[in-house]
Amino acid sequence: MKLNKNKKIFWIVLGIVVIVAVLLIIFLNGKDNNVTSENTGNNGGTSIEIVPLSSEEINILGQNVLYSEAILDLPSNGIIGLQFYSFEEGERVWRSGFLIGKEGFLNSGSPDFVLIMHAKYISDLNEKGLCEVVQSAKANGDMWVESELSNAKLLLKYSSMMKYRNCFGF
Repeated sequence: MKLNKNKKIFWIVLGIVVIVAVLLIIFLNGKDNNVTSENTGNNGGTSIEIVPLSSEEINILGQNVLYSEAILDLPSNGIIGLQFYSFEEGERVWRSGFLIGKEGFLNSGSPDFVLIMHAKYISDLNEKGLCEVVQSAKANGDMWVESELSNAKLLLKYSSMMKYRNCFGF
């Protein structure tokens, strides 16, 4: 009789542990899928037109962003998205976006986080560094960061870049 009672207790405890583990996994996975700040979704199924940046704006980005200290210090597997917008007739218009890795502009990949910034700050990159421009845009409410990764995952992956946390708006 005592053996059966111990078996019952064992199975009850094991069941509770499994249930708690499953709930914890579900909770943590739900946390990872949170997107911060504004929603850049598809406006209820309406397609979003993306207006390209001018060749001058692209040249400014290529010359100033790719060679900034913060980008050069990216982890080898780090990918950052840089998305621009402007306003026309009071409506937000999405402009060209870029994927940036340690080696420069990328043709494909999934960004760990996306810096979304008003296109009016592109010309500032000729005179100021990337971090200074990002901080100015954030202070003016013209920039935000979105990520599908949790803060913990971002911290682990980009721990070597903690000196730039203010640069990327964190």
